[in-house]
Amino acid sequence: MNIGENIRRFRREKDLKAEQVFEQIGVSQSTYSKIENNRCKIDIDILGKIALVLDVDVVQLLSFEKKKSQYSEFDALINTLEDKIALLKEQNLLLKEEIQILKNKKSG
Repeated sequence: MNIGENIRRFRREKDLKAEQVFEQIGVSQSTYSKIENNRCKIDIDILGKIALVLDVDVVQLLSFEKKKSQYSEFDALINTLEDKIALLKEQNLLLKEEIQILKNKKSG
């Protein structure tokens, strides 16, 4: 998540319209739009004003959440299946040994 996305998310969580924010921080609509769409650099003073309006810490606006990998569920499933395969291979070896033992008893 980038800074603009963080700002938009917090604004929506506070149920504020973009107009309410850009008027309070003293920038134009187009400038604020660029900020939320991450198409411009944000002056630290503006960032501080945004944080005040949204009632969040500047650090929260700068925080970049690590997005959960869309494949994390698949990774977990793959690991589980690989563990099951290893277990089945062990069981297969044991069964082959048992078969060999039974064959030896039968012939001997």
